[in-house]
Amino acid sequence: MSKKKGKKAPKPAPKKKAPARAKKASASRSTARTTAAASIGHTAQITIFLYKTSSGNKIRTAPQRAYAGPGSIEWTIVNLIDGSNVPVTLTWPDGGPWGKEPIEIRDGRLNRSLDGAAEGRFKYWISGFDAQEDPEVEIPGN
Repeated sequence: MSKKKGKKAPKPAPKKKAPARAKKASASRSTARTTAAASIGHTAQITIFLYKTSSGNKIRTAPQRAYAGPGSIEWTIVNLIDGSNVPVTLTWPDGGPWGKEPIEIRDGRLNRSLDGAAEGRFKYWISGFDAQEDPEVEIPGN
């Protein structure tokens, strides 16, 4: 009973159960995920975004540093300014994996084989719509 006016004391709040833990994935599924994650350590695609700001046109690449793996590497252009196919030039100032010649992307996508490409980390310039950016690509030995 409560001290005041003979009222009963309030009942205590029920205790909350601990949240149920998520079930762990089966061993074969978790092994498959870790094996796939370990083999994905390379970037096969680089996306080049062209966009407009109040200060002018800009270029941004994703990822900024690509780790190209065996096979090929692909550059894709996404034009957010007017949607047209804009020629974009990739320039290798110190020489690139395929030599010093600039690479021009005209149709919005370029797929380049890494067979015969030099190993190392290469900084390059992307130019288009009067804007530039300087990402990197790393090509490890096979």
